[in-house]
Amino acid sequence: MTTLNHTQVKNENPITMSKIVKSCLAIAILLMASNVFAQEVEFDVYTNSATKASQYLLADDVAMRDCASVQCEQLATIGIGTNVRLLAKSESAQTINGVKSRWYKIKMGPQVGWIWGGLISQKTMVSQVNPEVKFVFGEAGMDYKGYKRFQIRAVKNGEEIDKIFVKCDSLNHSRVSLLEAESGQDGVEVISLGIGEDESCDVTTNAKYVMFKNNKLEQISSLLTATTPEFEKANYAYNCGFDDQD
Repeated sequence: MTTLNHTQVKNENPITMSKIVKSCLAIAILLMASNVFAQEVEFDVYTNSATKASQYLLADDVAMRDCASVQCEQLATIGIGTNVRLLAKSESAQTINGVKSRWYKIKMGPQVGWIWGGLISQKTMVSQVNPEVKFVFGEAGMDYKGYKRFQIRAVKNGEEIDKIFVKCDSLNHSRVSLLEAESGQDGVEVISLGIGEDESCDVTTNAKYVMFKNNKLEQISSLLTATTPEFEKANYAYNCGFDDQD
């Protein structure tokens, strides 16, 4: 009778020191790559440029803290679209949810505190149809598959009207722009994502614009479709990796 003492289990794939070392090296390379290629979300401060140091917030309920860390005491929360003046920035950047940025010192009323730069709009565009509406643009970190995301939010009087997310590595805030409103398109605004003809979002078709109509943001692939919705489901873009998930 076979006993446990005499039973030998043959390991088809023995774990060797070589395999352990290779695995560790692969993990280290991935971590280094993510850190090296993560582009910092960065802003000018007041001492460098008084004009450029004035920015709008990209997120709602932004925590203002008494020092430059998420562990610091929260002094207040600030609403989306609020204009803040960046007085100084922290010496080092912090990566949160895939977005790398420094902390920025601001003053709100009598209080002086710090906010994380990933919650500041990288590009703010004022509606030509209704100047009370602003479109704020910025990074939104990585999704669960590791794809880089950006976001556009429509804001009015400190409240979010609508938002849309874009998965596309080629987006750059300096190229995003609000196009001049066309006559005959009442209430329609079009934001160009700045994607060239030879660029894509690694998908079959490519959405190059975001349309704001009837208080909804949706994607369009051509300016010819700006007068009519291209898809039935607003706030979800099938092209260029758009999604409506936080």
